[in-house]
Amino acid sequence: MMRLRQWANSIHAHMLAMAFGVIAILTLFSLSVLFLIHPSEKTPVSIYEISRLMRGQPILRDAPVLHIRTQASAPRAMTDPSERLLARMLADRLRLPPAHVLLYLNDGDQKRYEQFSREIALYGRDGQVDPFIVGTFTAAAQQPSGQWRIVTREARAPGTIWNLTGQDTLLFGLLFIIPLSMWFSARLTRPIRSFAAAAERLGAGNEAAPVPVEGPTEIRMAARSINDMQARIARFVQERTSVVGAIAHDLRTPLSRLHFHLAAAPDPIRTAAQEEIRQMEQLISTTLDFVDNESRPRLMEPLDLGLLVEGLVDDFADMGHAVTIADVVTITIHGDMILLRRLFTNLIDNAVKYGDAAHIMVRIEGMMAVVEVADTGPGMSQDHLSRAFEPFFRGEPSRNRRTGGVGLGLSIVQSAAQAHGGHVILASQAKGGLRASVYLPLPG
Repeated sequence: MMRLRQWANSIHAHMLAMAFGVIAILTLFSLSVLFLIHPSEKTPVSIYEISRLMRGQPILRDAPVLHIRTQASAPRAMTDPSERLLARMLADRLRLPPAHVLLYLNDGDQKRYEQFSREIALYGRDGQVDPFIVGTFTAAAQQPSGQWRIVTREARAPGTIWNLTGQDTLLFGLLFIIPLSMWFSARLTRPIRSFAAAAERLGAGNEAAPVPVEGPTEIRMAARSINDMQARIARFVQERTSVVGAIAHDLRTPLSRLHFHLAAAPDPIRTAAQEEIRQMEQLISTTLDFVDNESRPRLMEPLDLGLLVEGLVDDFADMGHAVTIADVVTITIHGDMILLRRLFTNLIDNAVKYGDAAHIMVRIEGMMAVVEVADTGPGMSQDHLSRAFEPFFRGEPSRNRRTGGVGLGLSIVQSAAQAHGGHVILASQAKGGLRASVYLPLPG
């Protein structure tokens, strides 16, 4: 029973249900054409059948769209040769003078004069000629009382709600099936789109809520699998960052003891050792920032991105760095103040460290806020650009702390941007230098 329920909710079962539903609807509309819609005016009616109707006698077919009435005055005069020819034949059937019988055809039957003439010439001598009328017509015969008896065939019986042709029915069937199919496909693909979006967020490294376990059986199974994988990855990242943070934190104690041990050392030894300790402390501080960036809960709140970046530019300018900013645009986003300050601080610090000067621009591009930080340094090669966001990767390969950092700055930048649903693009400029563009989504 469980397997049967799973199959009933599978994509296979949904597609079968949709196919059978479409077939059933089309069949229903086809049956409506056969049983509920009046016959087409294209059904042939012979001169003999019209003569019976003129005498008040029944015929076997087409009764719903044939109407009989009487009126005092004669209809208009006939102008077409086919109409005059058929009127004479109807008069012979009714044994009335030709002037007392009139017949009017639609455009299609008016063009059949030659066919009517050949039929009369071939069968007239046998007395068996009986031409038929395909389309709409009006036949009138004057009665002995002076009244005119009129038989009319219209395209459809007036006053009926089923006044449709087969083509109209097919059109209405399609108009019904298309919205139904769109609703059905949207219902089927909605969990697939949610699954794909969650997988994309997970692949980009963003913190994402579990994928909703809904939809067909196959999507439910995939959603459970990706949720389990996401939980395992989150545990692995948390354990990794916890270990790195614990090691970095515990190193501070022996470094502090080294300061005391070096107090009595000769000046050259003490100076060199203290410099090494300072670099190790910088490495530990940066590593702890990286760990904090990965594990600290986000506090998202509305903030003015332009004022945030402008404040950082002023701080660097006060420290004597060549940092400029273009006209500041007021852009409100939802973000974590601490995380964004760390992001732009790292970018500006890299620009003034490796490029001597930094130029910042804040603008809006579509539904994204963009902050560009450009420097005038040597830039980076294409190979280094492809690896720039890897933890502990340094574009300056000497590993000398005097000429390069720890290698976590750009990793923190990328992680912070992704935590806000954005991304970072690094590109070398044509005139030299590196340009870092941070894209952050606008609210809504």
